[in-house]
Amino acid sequence: MSNEYSFLSGCMQNRNVGRVIAQVDILKESGSTASKLLKWDRSQNRWFSFNIDWHATRISAFESPEITVLATGPDGIVSASTLAGPTEEEIDASLDGPARRGPIRDLQLIAGVPYAVGMGRQVYRREGVDNWTRQDQGVVLPRGEIQLCGFNSIDGLSEDAIYAVGFNGEIWLRSHNKWQQQDSPTNLVLHKVKVVREDLIFASGQMGTLLRSDGNHWETIEHDAITDDLWGMEWFQGELYLACDSGLFKLDSKDQLVEVDMQLSPKPTCRHLHANDGVLWSCGPKHVTWTEDGQTWNDVTP
Repeated sequence: MSNEYSFLSGCMQNRNVGRVIAQVDILKESGSTASKLLKWDRSQNRWFSFNIDWHATRISAFESPEITVLATGPDGIVSASTLAGPTEEEIDASLDGPARRGPIRDLQLIAGVPYAVGMGRQVYRREGVDNWTRQDQGVVLPRGEIQLCGFNSIDGLSEDAIYAVGFNGEIWLRSHNKWQQQDSPTNLVLHKVKVVREDLIFASGQMGTLLRSDGNHWETIEHDAITDDLWGMEWFQGELYLACDSGLFKLDSKDQLVEVDMQLSPKPTCRHLHANDGVLWSCGPKHVTWTEDGQTWNDVTP
């Protein structure tokens, strides 16, 4: 177990490059909000690090039109790194953004385009360098209205059909630029949404909540495996993987959650999952692991 770092988020840039956000425990305990953006290079089997002096919580990377690594913080500050070096962006500096509405909570690529979501049902799209535009007309909490609501996760296969989930079990779909709320079978907090196909969407969250939709109707997948919050979810090699602090699970053909034995000692912590380019990347509070086949897991915790 790494005694130095705690990991907050991770992604696979490609099958040979993985990235995570880390905080140094001893510095965090002394009140520091500084973060490290760590890069794992598979060809060299080693880690590289880049320091930022603020609290980053989500990381994403894309390679077209150029390699770019984005890391966002709750207040909407963004570290944008390219081969030319790092720059800093702000998603929305106005009082109508995170400063007033609350923290940014997720960053995802949808059809290669970065989207960020947060409290008050904020939704932003990155149009280019230091250019984020609002995409939440019709869904963002109206000015002056006091209500605990917000998005924790966003996903989609294309920008024509984007799902966002969050507090109060809310599920929203943006189809052809118009947001509409869908009927949800739960009022528990949803942490993650994953679009597999147009007719297969999953959402997971508080107390082991797991939902599935055919694109029209959401249902609860009843299971008795765990009551822990399901924070991470990813579709990999035709199977749904789910992560909570106590371990990693798969959804079997009988709609039951089956724990995945990574055959690693000590048993790795799990929380965030990301699959790309034939690799599933797992980032837990204290461990970073990956697999190519779902069977053999590799612990590369720095």
